Amino acid sequence: MLTANLIRLFDFYLALMLVIGLWRRRRVYWDSVWLICTFGKRKRLLGRVGEHKHLLLAQDVIRPFLLLGGLMLVQWVCSRLIWPQATVTLHDIAQTWWRLTILIAAFVPMFAVDLYFLIRVGRFDRGETEKYLDQAETWLGWRAPVVRVMTLGIVNPRRMVDAELRKGLQELGKTASWAMNWASAQAALRMTFGLVIWLEWVFGAM
Repeated sequence: MLTANLIRLFDFYLALMLVIGLWRRRRVYWDSVWLICTFGKRKRLLGRVGEHKHLLLAQDVIRPFLLLGGLMLVQWVCSRLIWPQATVTLHDIAQTWWRLTILIAAFVPMFAVDLYFLIRVGRFDRGETEKYLDQAETWLGWRAPVVRVMTLGIVNPRRMVDAELRKGLQELGKTASWAMNWASAQAALRMTFGLVIWLEWVFGAM
């Protein structure tokens, strides 16, 4: 480890975190894709979701994840194509205490956030979710006007479905915002550590 090239190790670290992260969340991704693929059969509910989609994507939740992918690509291009000769070893850095301190200060928070992301994995019950979606689709059909007429307008199934749908999308939006904030922190810490390594190489070569 003392003589290993930290720039190449960072390449490996980014790839490893990506693979482990995908494996840890494989069930969540599969269930999400399955729900999206089967949502087309719930045409009435799909129309209602379209009216409230602003509650789900209040912010751009895709940007930090694209940033993480872009960082991995830039790191690979720099280390493999532009400066393949770049070498920074822990042995060289350890010769100067302040260089080692900066490296540790950049690595510890990055690794802590990455480890937290690997340990904490969100889950949801796909079967339970599909059951509620099917019930909502049913109530948005011919039953809604019948119930409304029979109760003299006191009970409005469509309004009830809208309220529950709005509540669910708001909660989902909060979850998406939480994931976006953590992913942004993850990207910032990885960029900081990568920048530290490359600066170590630049100043070490001077």
